[in-house]
Amino acid sequence: MSAHKTHDRHTPGGLPSGAPLTPALQTLAFWRNPHVYLEWCRRRYGSTFTINPLGKPPLVFMSRPSDIKAIVKAPAEILYPGAGGSVVAPLVGADSFMIAEEDAHLTGRRSILPAFHRRLIDQHAEKVREIATREVSSWPLDTPVRLHAHLRALTLRVILFEIFGAEDERVKELHTALLAMFSITGSLVLQEPQLRLLPGWRASWKRFIASRECVERLLTSLITQAPDAEAPARGILAALQGSEAQKSDGSAIERIRETLMSLILAGHETTAGELAWAFQLLAHNPAVAGRLHDDLDAGRDQYLEAVVHEVLRHRPVFLFTIPRAVQRPFEIAATTYHPPAQLVGCVHLMHHDPATYRHPHSFKPERFLEHPPEPGTWMPWGGGRKRCPGHHLALLEMKIVLQAVLSRHDVRPASPRLETARWRSVIVTPQEGCRVVLRRRLRDRDS
Repeated sequence: MSAHKTHDRHTPGGLPSGAPLTPALQTLAFWRNPHVYLEWCRRRYGSTFTINPLGKPPLVFMSRPSDIKAIVKAPAEILYPGAGGSVVAPLVGADSFMIAEEDAHLTGRRSILPAFHRRLIDQHAEKVREIATREVSSWPLDTPVRLHAHLRALTLRVILFEIFGAEDERVKELHTALLAMFSITGSLVLQEPQLRLLPGWRASWKRFIASRECVERLLTSLITQAPDAEAPARGILAALQGSEAQKSDGSAIERIRETLMSLILAGHETTAGELAWAFQLLAHNPAVAGRLHDDLDAGRDQYLEAVVHEVLRHRPVFLFTIPRAVQRPFEIAATTYHPPAQLVGCVHLMHHDPATYRHPHSFKPERFLEHPPEPGTWMPWGGGRKRCPGHHLALLEMKIVLQAVLSRHDVRPASPRLETARWRSVIVTPQEGCRVVLRRRLRDRDS
């Protein structure tokens, strides 16, 4: 039995109970410190509770593994995930496969899955290592640094190479433009459209629109460029161009551009966020970092893999699955839900349930040394039809970047406590940008 309460109360509207706060205050609490607010709700109301966000339908959060499985496996005509994509639509396009449903989503997903097959991703390990080594060599030493910004630049270079198969000047120009455009993901104006008309917020939104137009021009140029007869086409773009070659509806370029934007956003923001949490956790857990140093020095990677799995359990950047809007009455755990409620599988709370993980709030990679994570209770990449297609690339990057940094540096905290979470679009990252201090390892100095 879980240590927290089981749900036994409902609101007058038939939904599980939640905090007796106004929607504005609930939204603010969830925005300011989502980990703390979710944990408080579970302690107070049990494994199923309701949050009423400002200007949106009620969200019913569920953290039991069986309930989350029921949510992600439900057909789209009963629980519709499409409404959850509105936050990222300005970034990836309203018709992106990432936020589409059924046939459109499956068609777009199938077009990119071959490029993310584990065998192909492993073939790119050396290029990822080259990019990581080059980027890490430029990071500041012996002074507090906000590592998340550097990690975003690194992971963006990796996904752009996967897409274009090159690092020429136009790709480098696109890299700069994308970083400027994606700065909006750290602002509340992306999640709350009503703010875009207010002073201050309006200027931020106008800068984003201008940056997006620049990115779209650069992407269109790269998509339509004449192929180089001396250099065979490589990367995901070449595969997408091949799949669209026989279509004549005049919108192939836009479809490719929106697919690429989806891959760029998901392929760098999530991995950079998880790496930021990894360095925060290692900086504040020196015993774990020390053991990892020893294993890497000895040429072993078992503990590294366990560390990556534990980072993804302890600090998943996706706190919950994409909200599913109830289309028809749907029953979970003897409760029937009706429109307009939206059901959410809370991955963070499932990962921190003492009924599933001993000492869930401790960072203990040893829990995954003998047994790999169980898919039903470890869901950092989401689940069902919306599961992240690029998780093999993300795992590879995490391991390579951690090796690149820890083989030559110690990572030390720049503040006394682990950073709390802040929202970046639909993911959470360290509040202060992962402030750490990198120091050259004594072992490296003496070599």
